[in-house]
Amino acid sequence: MEPLSETETQIMRSMLKKAYGPRGPFLDQLAVAVVLGREFTGVGVFVDLRIPDGVAAADQVNTELSQDYRTRFDTPADLVGFTLFIRKGYLDFLEGYTFGEVKWPDQPMETWLVREDVMPAKKKAR
Repeated sequence: MEPLSETETQIMRSMLKKAYGPRGPFLDQLAVAVVLGREFTGVGVFVDLRIPDGVAAADQVNTELSQDYRTRFDTPADLVGFTLFIRKGYLDFLEGYTFGEVKWPDQPMETWLVREDVMPAKKKAR
């Protein structure tokens, strides 16, 4: 297990604050979340999260929050999206993806992601 990157944390914090406010229940989980693993798919990345035992669930919430971000690359690689999956009241995993089958950059996100979101977070109940 390893810590979340600063960029991953910032992306998730932004989505959670927009969806649940500055004192939302998932921010406590985010503060202690660790990475079980990262899987690069060629056009994206899956970041599997682990919340330590003893951290309270936020009811039985099952939802996804999505946010798009600009990059420092030219079109068509100028936009990427992220979706945060919440399952049974816990942060479960973060998915990063490109649009139009564009290759996910090999460089660390900190070097190419513009950290200002371009689309409002979406909350989708399941």
